[in-house]
Amino acid sequence: MTLALLPPVAAEADPASGRRLTGLEFLLPLFSVVTLLVVPLALFVAPVLELGPVSFGVPAALFAVSVVYCAVRLGSLMWEAEPRWSVLGLWMFSYAWFAVSGLTQTLADRNPLGLTLPHTLATEQAALLLAGLLSFDLASRLRPRRPGGALPEALTRRLRGRVLSPDRVLLLGVGTLVTAPGFIALLGGPRVLLADRQSVYEQLSASGLYSSASNATGGLVAVIGGVLPFVALICLAKLLVDDPVFRRRAEAWALGVALVGLNVLMNNPISNARYWAFAIVLAFFFTWRGSARPAVLTSFVTVFALSALIVFPYLDAFRVSESTMKLYGVRTPAYDQPVDFVLGKTDYASITDIAVAIRVAEHQGHTYGRQLLGAATFWVPRSLWPDKPDNTAFLIADEISFPNRNLDSPLWAEGYVDFGWVGACGLLALCGLAARRLDDAFVALRGLRTRAVPLVAVAVPVIAGYEYILIRGSLLQAMARIVTLLVLLVAVSHVPRPAARHEARPEPAGSLP
Repeated sequence: MTLALLPPVAAEADPASGRRLTGLEFLLPLFSVVTLLVVPLALFVAPVLELGPVSFGVPAALFAVSVVYCAVRLGSLMWEAEPRWSVLGLWMFSYAWFAVSGLTQTLADRNPLGLTLPHTLATEQAALLLAGLLSFDLASRLRPRRPGGALPEALTRRLRGRVLSPDRVLLLGVGTLVTAPGFIALLGGPRVLLADRQSVYEQLSASGLYSSASNATGGLVAVIGGVLPFVALICLAKLLVDDPVFRRRAEAWALGVALVGLNVLMNNPISNARYWAFAIVLAFFFTWRGSARPAVLTSFVTVFALSALIVFPYLDAFRVSESTMKLYGVRTPAYDQPVDFVLGKTDYASITDIAVAIRVAEHQGHTYGRQLLGAATFWVPRSLWPDKPDNTAFLIADEISFPNRNLDSPLWAEGYVDFGWVGACGLLALCGLAARRLDDAFVALRGLRTRAVPLVAVAVPVIAGYEYILIRGSLLQAMARIVTLLVLLVAVSHVPRPAARHEARPEPAGSLP
């Protein structure tokens, strides 16, 4: 469904046309690429070299190639000066959490999981990462023959023509406020929601919504309780910005203020996963027209990629107790510099998880689609399917007897466990195709203005913001939120009757989407 979210006149736009950059706009991406290459050398490679003997070899060389590949690819996308947030997302995530982290850990021969990787496994791990990046890159450069890709043409037209319905958005907002007290009470009240994640977990466990048999009920409460206010607020905000008639409605502004407060309570990064809080912030940023300005886009990519390595680990402070961190397998010596986090904190174990996934397949055999089927049927309760597949992350944790089963399971690991190299590269290629279609739909809004707000103007930023959770994995754990997001977005939109549909009017040259 997400592959066909196109604006009403997307077929007439050329999303590959790009814009001309002059002066500083052209030099900024070059400066960014140099920065993305120099900072890892100064903050990660140099400190590792100072620690003593390093592990030079083929794995380190392959990771070094991945660092350069990600940096150069980000530079080329910045030079295009188009808001291709879906494609940019994978390259930014891969640069920090896979390439730079993998290079640092390989040189130091240390990783957050405390594993010693044989040379052959380390080499395959690094090569698989590079092959997946190449598969994504090639697929993301393919242009579909017709808008909508492989979906039936009638369905494509309906999705392409969907616009936000002001009345439905208001109804969702009111419904969210009415049901909010129930969700707040189930999650422990404002005190718990502004405490830490462990307090929320303990509250759901005490109320029986989390149990040793299943966490599905508690997880569903947390998902719906967070997704409802987010979707209601971002759709309401988009209408207030883009629809002058809607902007004159006092009830819309009052509802917006109430939803802001509710989101602070329900979706703050203290009691929620940082990735979910980031997904919300990024979605709002991507909907902002100014984010497409070349200087803003370049600055965002540079700051985000580097912050993922330098700032992100510090955001874990005060979220969980030291005893809980030990339970989760987080080693707690003093972290004095960024390299300490990359070498010792499970936030940066994603690349090692790929290596463990290779070990899982070697010891247990490939599952031939079983794990992906489990993710696709996340909604089926285990009471009806007793041997339903577990999270791929659970397989990874059990393989090395790691105390915290809530590890990452990146797309590379998900695909490899099922079908080996073909599965990993194929899954990344499919993601590349999907990312290209989403970005083409969003970029096609450029130079256009419609009186109605196209669904794609909100849906693509929401999906692009959530993309980081999908890349990190596991898929089974991530599916409930993304499906809920998409269902609500479709629910607050509609296809206008032909007589009521507004014609698009061109913007002045150089305007932003």
